[in-house]
Amino acid sequence: MIAKRYLISTLALMLVYSAGCETIQETLNIRKPTARLTGLKFEEVKLDSAMLMFDVEIDNHYPVALPLTNFDYTLSSNAEKFLSGSSKSQTTVPAKSKQIVSLPAKINYMGMLKALKGVRPGSKIPYGAELGLSVDTPALGLIRLPLKKEGELVLPSISGTDINDIWNIIKPK
Repeated sequence: MIAKRYLISTLALMLVYSAGCETIQETLNIRKPTARLTGLKFEEVKLDSAMLMFDVEIDNHYPVALPLTNFDYTLSSNAEKFLSGSSKSQTTVPAKSKQIVSLPAKINYMGMLKALKGVRPGSKIPYGAELGLSVDTPALGLIRLPLKKEGELVLPSISGTDINDIWNIIKPK
């Protein structure tokens, strides 16, 4: 009789364990933080590089601050991937608050223009962005929040270049 109870208890625990984290989260009423990509823009555009800023709205449901550890990104236009990478983040969202954070990614601007084949600075292109934001939650540990957004992006013109900037890029090694 004791062996039968032990077997039933073990099977019940295995079912709960194999049911997955989502079921356990719902049972314990643990809410994951939420995030959405609200914008994408260029800053600090130079001949060879640019800073791509991802604006992300994060809703922290926890009674403690929520550290953001890193993020990864992929951008495509007309189903052609033209940019991907990852970057560290040292941002924290205050407890029980919603905040928009700007996540910077330094990119090779000329390389991106070459990958877009025929697109010139100043052009407007359709884009699809996929972003993964890693957050260190107190209840669930390190989790990745996947984000997606589609829209149009204006590629900035390169400004403030002079002959020294161009020479530093094309000079023989």
